Order: sequence, then structure tokens, then C-alpha cells
Amino acid sequence: MLISVDQAARRKIARPLILGLAAVALAAGLAACSSDDDMASAGSPFTQALARDYTDLSTQASNLPPPPEAQSDEGWFDWLDPFSDSSDSNDLLVKAFQSKAEIASNGAEPQLEAAPDAVAGTIRARLERALTVSKDQVPDVAARAQTDYDCWVLYASVPTAAAASQACKTSLDSSLVQLENAARPPAPPAPAPAPVPAPAPAPAPAPSDYTVYFDFDSWTLTAEDLTVLTNVINNARSGGQSRIDVVGHTDTSGPAGYNQRLSVHRANVVVEALVDMGARRPAIHASGVGENDLAVPTPDGVKEAKNRRAVITLAP
Repeated sequence: MLISVDQAARRKIARPLILGLAAVALAAGLAACSSDDDMASAGSPFTQALARDYTDLSTQASNLPPPPEAQSDEGWFDWLDPFSDSSDSNDLLVKAFQSKAEIASNGAEPQLEAAPDAVAGTIRARLERALTVSKDQVPDVAARAQTDYDCWVLYASVPTAAAASQACKTSLDSSLVQLENAARPPAPPAPAPAPVPAPAPAPAPAPSDYTVYFDFDSWTLTAEDLTVLTNVINNARSGGQSRIDVVGHTDTSGPAGYNQRLSVHRANVVVEALVDMGARRPAIHASGVGENDLAVPTPDGVKEAKNRRAVITLAP
């Protein structure tokens, strides 16, 4: 559902995103002016992981549903920069993530976005401490936590990206804890294991298909959905499956083109959650089929909860 806001409110929302983009662009310019000696030492595992993850976020932002201002005859960002190519807030998100990816590609570490409120400020402080201690130890986890935070804050400044912001916050809740755990000293060695008992009878084979469901016009995972995905990971490991297929679906409410994009978003958020839980990204194949292949056949324009889903299949 598109949210209508007047022009003054839109400008108030856009200002933090525009100022953040300007700061990132300045940092990118300074990084691009580094000497050849600096560039020779650029590219730590952490900055390489940041470049990859910010590039992924830029691609995801380009696939967001168009915001209300993109449908207006007058662009509401024009008052900020009459020479800008940006036509809407999605374009600004893409450029913000692209700029951060460029800074990281040059071997520098993009600054975290400013916290918009006290809650975000507390999380930002935790993240800064954990990055200082663990970014060299677990660079991939550190990069994921930083990009999850920036994704959460930047998406939150765009009214139509509230669901995407919440998905990033859900991912941040997991990646930040992983990063903080990496900073803790290792546990003492476990005592010698007890004698292994005789093997129990083989359990019944685990299911190969799993389904998570979404609220109307949403791609946010619930706690119940995360439990299902945990079972997917555990059964893939115990069953030795090497491939995971994820297919997003929608009901027939809304335009078919929008539903196709929404089904892809649903598949992608499942992929990100599985990767955070330990799955290998190359082993996962994601796709969306929109309002096709309904679980419950309905006429066009019908809201049906069982059709708003993503189906996860384990394959050998």
C-alpha cells in the first residue's frame, strides 16, 4: 500500500538521506584521491566484504517498489539539487549504497550512518565496539553487521521501504550478536566424551519441503518463520543436501507485476536469513513466481493468507 505524504513531510524525511549521501560521496572522493602506495595496501578482508555487501544492497534497493513521489510530475528532491539525476528516494538509496561500496573497494571503511534516535544510538555504539574488536577476526560477519545497520537506518528514512527496513533490522539482530560473540574468549575445552552407546534406530526421513508465510503486502519474517528456517538448516546438514531452492509466492490481490516483484523480495529475505544461519550462498537458488502456482486457487483480487508464502526445498 502506497503512503501519501505532503511535500513538506517528504522533504523532512529526505533530508537525512540526502545529507548522508553527500557525506558518503565526499568520503568516496577522498578515498579515490589516495596515493598509489595507499592503494597498494588497500583491500583488507573486511573492506572487501563491505564492498560486496553494499553492492548487494544497492541491487536490492533498485528492485524496491516505486515510491509515491516517483509517480508525481514534480520530483520532490529537485529542491535539493537541480543538477541531480535522482528521480525518487529509491534512486538515492541505490546511490548511497553504491558510494559506500566504492569507498570500501578503495580499501577505506565507510562510516556508519548516524543514529536517528536513542534506540538506534545504543545499537550503533554496540556495533562500533564489536567492529573494533572483531572486524579482522571475522570480517564477513563484521561486514554483514555494518551493512545491516546502514540498511536499517537508510531504509527507515523512506516511507515505502518500512518492510525492507524491518528485514534489515531482523538480520542485524542476528549478525550483531554473532559479531559480539566472536569478541568473547573461547570456552574451555569440553571434558572427554562418554562412551558412545549403541546406535538408535534410524529416524524417519526429514521433510524436503518447508513453507514460511507472510502478512499481506509484506516480506518480513516472523519468529515462527525463523524456527522453520532453523529446521531447514539442521535437516540440510543432517541429510547431507547440497542445494536449497527458495520460491516466493503471493496471493492474487494487487497488480500481477507488483506481485512478481513482491514474490522475489520474499524469496530474497529467506535467502538472507538462511545465509545468516550458516548456509552457503552459492548453494541457494531463489526465484519468485508472483501470483502463479497458488496453494489455494482463488479468483483475481482475492487476499488469501496461504498463498502469501515462500517454499524452501532441500535437494541432494
